[in-house]
Amino acid sequence: MLSHNSTIAMTLVTVCTAIENFNKFSGISLNLLLLYLIAVYSRKSLGTYKYLLFTFACSDVLLTLVHIVINHQIVSVGTTFACIGSTFAESRHFTAIYCSSFTLAFCLSIFNFLYRLFSVKYPHLVSLFSNKFFIALLVMVATSTFFSWYLLCIIGTRGGIDEIGTIVAREVYFLRFGRNLTDGFQVLDHWRDGQFMVREAVVLLVCDAMIISCITFAGALAVICFYHISKADKMSEQSKQLQAKLLKTLCAQTAVPITCVFIPYFTVLTMPFLAIDGGFLNVGCTACISFFPTLDAVVIIWLMTDYREGLKSMIRGKKTSVSAIDHGNTKSHSTGMEMTME
Repeated sequence: MLSHNSTIAMTLVTVCTAIENFNKFSGISLNLLLLYLIAVYSRKSLGTYKYLLFTFACSDVLLTLVHIVINHQIVSVGTTFACIGSTFAESRHFTAIYCSSFTLAFCLSIFNFLYRLFSVKYPHLVSLFSNKFFIALLVMVATSTFFSWYLLCIIGTRGGIDEIGTIVAREVYFLRFGRNLTDGFQVLDHWRDGQFMVREAVVLLVCDAMIISCITFAGALAVICFYHISKADKMSEQSKQLQAKLLKTLCAQTAVPITCVFIPYFTVLTMPFLAIDGGFLNVGCTACISFFPTLDAVVIIWLMTDYREGLKSMIRGKKTSVSAIDHGNTKSHSTGMEMTME
């Protein structure tokens, strides 16, 4: 069934598993460290922006825990694609939860871009991010996006335990990972018995469209923000530079899920439809995805001066706490410009 040398395949599986295990540990450790740095070293002048960063770190911890519990993997054979969740209970619902969980990261990125846009163009609207009704709206948007993707996975894909596509995927999964699973498969079986499966094509089209639209929307917001920074006549040159640096940090942070999650998943999802053998890409996809929470924390710590310097002071054993998280005792319309960056 497999077209690759079994020794090479097993070696690759071993290496990718080791990478995943390392990223599970580092993803939780670094994001817990980031949470501490945000709580202790965020300047009060940073305002509500630190809450967005705090939420990012919390979501990365959650994503890592989801990865640990569900143990997601991908296999494809010919024109059949399958993703599998190996949990304490074999269920397609757990697999769908894993696939849907990454919508949270991108929703947070979009919210972050909105914050930056408000900071540059509409500073009077920044206070919305501390308004409970606006926060409820953002939560509703993120939740709706999650459940939309979840329903697409459950309703749109196949995975019945007796379906041919599931049987084929189950055999490949057993040969590759040495575990025999009965259920928990999300299957897109594009061609079966010479018949083109329209349902799978529609699901693939919707998935790819959602991925591309998310990336495009984030890119458009970034361009708009850079444009307004360059055209801001009432903003000092120093403020422009600081806003541009904050925006570049956000762009670098957003590039992490695009590179580690969306591009790999888009590739392995589309290749079976084109009858292209995914080969080792399928094995490496989950390992690549597992880098996301780790790199996300690294980018924020390294590029945000307060947290980078805070970490240095911790390593040197110096107590240079800037401030604890502001619990709302003072009103802030901060744009985040006051945070020094290099």
